[in-house]
Amino acid sequence: MSSYNERFEFAKEMIITSGQYLLSLKADRTKVEVKQKNDFVTLADKENEAFIISQIKEKFPQDGIFGEESGKSEDSLTGRWVIDPIDGTVNFMHGFPDYTISIAFEDEKGVLTFGLVYCPEQKELFSAFKGEGATLNGKAIHVSQSTDFSRELGLCVYPHRRREALDLYQIRQRRILDKISDLRSVGSAALSLCYVASARCVLYYEMFLGWYDIAAGIIILEEAGGKVTMDREGDYPIHIAASSALIHDTLLEAIDD
Repeated sequence: MSSYNERFEFAKEMIITSGQYLLSLKADRTKVEVKQKNDFVTLADKENEAFIISQIKEKFPQDGIFGEESGKSEDSLTGRWVIDPIDGTVNFMHGFPDYTISIAFEDEKGVLTFGLVYCPEQKELFSAFKGEGATLNGKAIHVSQSTDFSRELGLCVYPHRRREALDLYQIRQRRILDKISDLRSVGSAALSLCYVASARCVLYYEMFLGWYDIAAGIIILEEAGGKVTMDREGDYPIHIAASSALIHDTLLEAIDD
């Protein structure tokens, strides 16, 4: 078994365990700190990230870590884990079930090797290994093959932390809506990418994301046959347009100013 496969198998078990641990921390959702305006962290975020990192460091002590709450460790020749212990913290705070744990692994060149997104409330595990396709609870998933976009559902998320960009976003959102049937926002970037990967939605657009929000979801979507276009400046901010391959050009046209 290659070292990446070994990490992937370990991660699949570990993310389920961390999901069970996170469910045990639900009382901590009321213990909230403000990182910046409209950007929150709960005690559970910190505790679950510490739990995940401790498991990784015990098994693969040489690996690098990039966690949303703890930041980056030093560069490693063996690669880097990218961790969001709760993607959808506001959902978690308010008892909405659509929050996830998101874990990806990059090789020493920064190439995504695998990704996992776990929704503890629904017990849904989305995963992908580079070159081997994407799955939901072990069954293969693929993006929508629909060409009748008028029947399709999209995901768009307004820039709630950067409201000075709201006017631009709303122009783009309207153009996107004109191409499809309806829009939703689920409150988790990782889950949004997985919903496109599993054909529950046909596209997803959001601005001002961090790499930890989307790394795992990106490889899952791409392995499911989808396309991703990013406007990226390092690990933040990242603007992302993701969709089935058949609607991707239409999505890019809608956000082209």
